[in-house]
Amino acid sequence: MPSGVVDDVRAPTLPSPAEIRALNQLLDKTHGANYRRPPPVRIPPQGLFVKYGADVTVIEAITQTWVRDQLRGIVTVPEVFGWTQDGGQTFIYMSLIEGAPLHHVWGRLSDGDRRDVCGEVRQAVTAWRSLEQGRHDHYVGTRRPTSTSRQPLTWIPIGKLNRQPLNDTILSYRSKLTGPFQGAEAVQQLQEACDIHIGADEQTVFTHNSLVASNILLSPGPHPHLAAIVGWGQAGWYPAYWEYCKARYMSAHPRRLGRQAQDEWQTQYLPSVIDPVDDEVYWRPWLSFALSNA
Repeated sequence: MPSGVVDDVRAPTLPSPAEIRALNQLLDKTHGANYRRPPPVRIPPQGLFVKYGADVTVIEAITQTWVRDQLRGIVTVPEVFGWTQDGGQTFIYMSLIEGAPLHHVWGRLSDGDRRDVCGEVRQAVTAWRSLEQGRHDHYVGTRRPTSTSRQPLTWIPIGKLNRQPLNDTILSYRSKLTGPFQGAEAVQQLQEACDIHIGADEQTVFTHNSLVASNILLSPGPHPHLAAIVGWGQAGWYPAYWEYCKARYMSAHPRRLGRQAQDEWQTQYLPSVIDPVDDEVYWRPWLSFALSNA
């Protein structure tokens, strides 16, 4: 049974870490034994999807649970049944979404279908960027819940212990840059720590922070729609410009989305999903930071 249980009805039926590893090695003899980030395991008869590995974190499960609760009925986010840690790996057990990652179907979509999908993703982005911190709660970072009970997780709006460091992969080896940064000058603190030369008067918004093709799931069929948004491991409260800059900076693996398709996504379609920021004021200073910490 996962150590963090959100659904105690499903918990007794969830396979153990050893069973998940064995199944993955049976299904994928090349990558199934990968320690840091093996391919996730799909178990359709149980409606189960298991994401695991040494690079997977409990905070992803916690964040995903909170986001799903906050955006219920607006944005589809897989339900987390529970999580556990074993052998240095974290296992997240969640509901299986019937759909394919955007990069699997992008090449066969018409421009009209692509525009429709981008419009739906934009609505999702707008929804999570509209989430609010507590009225007196100003910081850049992530939050942790008051408990891991099976009830929908809630958050304490004020309290130093509830601020958590940023999970951005760019900062994964720069612990001094991850904060959390607190108070009215939180954005300025982040920018000074990261040497990002952007004005301090920036709004803090909830940010997915990994909005790439593999985290956008589309429904089956000839004219797919947005089925779900996944990959919440880097999400948190960031300056408003961060979402666009990070999405523009990140590239899908070339075997997943070819260079031409990647260029089309970034230049033609991404601007319809997230409002672009000014290159001189935001993008180039942010890019300089990203490249210096890559």
